[in-house]
Amino acid sequence: MSLRRFAIATASLTFVLLLMGGIVHNTRSSLACPDWPLCFGQVFPKMEGGVLVEHSHRLVAATVTLLAATLMLWAWLAVRRTGDRRLAWLATGAFGLVLGQALLGGLTVIFRLPTIVSTAHLAVSQLFFLTLIYIAFRARDDHRRALPAKVQRMALWGAIAVYVQMLLGALMRHLGAGLACTDVPLCQGKLWPTGVHPNVTLHVVHRLFALLVLGHLIGMAITTAKNTDRRGVKLLAVAAPLLAVVQITLGILSVTTFLDAVPVTAHLGVAALLLADCTILHIIARGPLRARATSTQPVGAAEVAA
Repeated sequence: MSLRRFAIATASLTFVLLLMGGIVHNTRSSLACPDWPLCFGQVFPKMEGGVLVEHSHRLVAATVTLLAATLMLWAWLAVRRTGDRRLAWLATGAFGLVLGQALLGGLTVIFRLPTIVSTAHLAVSQLFFLTLIYIAFRARDDHRRALPAKVQRMALWGAIAVYVQMLLGALMRHLGAGLACTDVPLCQGKLWPTGVHPNVTLHVVHRLFALLVLGHLIGMAITTAKNTDRRGVKLLAVAAPLLAVVQITLGILSVTTFLDAVPVTAHLGVAALLLADCTILHIIARGPLRARATSTQPVGAAEVAA
């Protein structure tokens, strides 16, 4: 297995971990294990009910942490062959992020689900996920040309917008504002209700910002399609607004089903896929990463292999 494939495998398991984290919250299993890092003082407690959901999430998180540590060590051992120290530092940063994510998860349990800590837990988890994606691309030899700067900018702003939208959604979820508006598409019969609880305003902001994100992604897809003849890149660009439509639909279902675990968890999963899609499009649009950033790389250095 190559370093790139190992990074892809770690990113894939991280995506599974993100979904499991959503299931933990959506099934109200967040405090099924009242202590941390053990569960009722045990490494392997009786796995049933909420404990099964919560502790399975912890075990997968521990596995991801070990994979991130392995990725870091692998990247540093590969420096002698590739000359790419930046890749090694990126892997080190990824390991730091997953440790921070684990710490935030522990604080979430210890302090009984504080909103800021729970929201930060999701924020860091997405940064870790994106860092793994970047490492996977940087670890390969890629000499394809870059796309125009406007495509790079639109993809970058698309990723940022989706990330901000995810943070708004996480904040809304942890504040208990998911059902602050129970009618669709308006809220309390209005586009922008006034004189309401802050949770209602947050819910409305999340809805309206979703439409702004969709508009940007449609523009990004059109701009990209006009500036490249690469089929794979076009598919990535077109996938973004399509995923956003699915995401909005799942958001509506989350409200109309009164936060049923299935649409709410799928809502998180599609958001992560959309964020990854925009990030990958931006990385590809920038052109070859290693050729531009590692001028000291030995001529003909190949991708590190196991």
